[in-house]
Amino acid sequence: MHTIRHSPGAASMAVTFAVDEPDTEIDVILDIDFLLHSSWPGIDHLILRPIEHEDVRRSLTVELPSDVELSYRYLRRTRSIPASSPHNGVSPSLDELRALCATGLPDPDVHDRIHSPFGSEVTSSVLIGPDAAWRRDVWARPHPGTRRPPMSTLLMPDGRRVSIIGSTGKPCNRLVVLLDGDVWLNSLDLPAAIARWNRPTVAFAVVSTPDRDNLDDRRFMERTIAEVALPEMESHLDVRLGSEVTVVGHSYSGLAAAGLACDRPDRFGTAIIGSGSFWHRTVRDARDDVEPGDLTRQLQTPDSTLSGSHFLLHVGREEGGMVDQSRMFAEAARSAGAEVDLSIYPGGHDYAWYRHALFDALDTLRIPHRSPGNRGQ
Repeated sequence: MHTIRHSPGAASMAVTFAVDEPDTEIDVILDIDFLLHSSWPGIDHLILRPIEHEDVRRSLTVELPSDVELSYRYLRRTRSIPASSPHNGVSPSLDELRALCATGLPDPDVHDRIHSPFGSEVTSSVLIGPDAAWRRDVWARPHPGTRRPPMSTLLMPDGRRVSIIGSTGKPCNRLVVLLDGDVWLNSLDLPAAIARWNRPTVAFAVVSTPDRDNLDDRRFMERTIAEVALPEMESHLDVRLGSEVTVVGHSYSGLAAAGLACDRPDRFGTAIIGSGSFWHRTVRDARDDVEPGDLTRQLQTPDSTLSGSHFLLHVGREEGGMVDQSRMFAEAARSAGAEVDLSIYPGGHDYAWYRHALFDALDTLRIPHRSPGNRGQ
């Protein structure tokens, strides 16, 4: 469970996390992205401690901004010192951090959850601060009578699955292509959110992304998405949309979506990007660099032109260098002629806030609702 202490008007809140753990040889560690990753490997201050006069209960109180919406989970590790640890002069690796994160379990006392974010097998619980003001009702838990939009599945020549959702109205005047389909469908119940959003002339193509190692390969993404998958989608919908296609991606898929919009503005006139990995460089892992990544550098060259393109960028305020990388990309794309909007949301590298940001961005496309008398619910 978690409890919040907050004084009206204060910018922060004290959150106490508590959970039962009977095994005294196990450490329980609070996993909030922007606390855990920024502290690695010195994370002892995130360990839940036994509560006096309690047999199994452990707790930890942390100060957090009062306007965040975030996901969290509890990690578990044995108390024996691992082979590589800061105590023996060898810092744990990124792979060891990922292995620790894979032990995470949701809060058993909190029922608001995001299932398997980032394509993992881990489910996270949701915490909503008292000043979190941007929640979208499209993500409210659907009632049993909610009618889902029509949905069909296309199988691409390479075995990739594309789920087509919506567009019950004719004609379909916009297609929204979402990368990371496993998250949007399995973790977030996108069809229910689309039903509540209620734009009948918009179709959503949710693309499975089983080959994450290729997301930074721009030629691969152009070939598989722009040249193969997109024509199949249009044929299925019986439309020719030109550049009236919006591509959506988060994190590494955000980098891929931005690359598609830069390389094929004739097909992807709009890109919605959450926490894009704009730090990426082919020569090395540059996630901690303060200099711009490869895609931003390309846009900074004099011959880059993106006139007519629209980029809607979102990044979490607590994401450290990702904020600066998003700002550098925004400036470069704007200099190349694109229309660019950059919004900074309270939170970390997290779908808890990004799911709301997606529909904030879609609303800027000014697509009309279905008439009030035919809401489909």
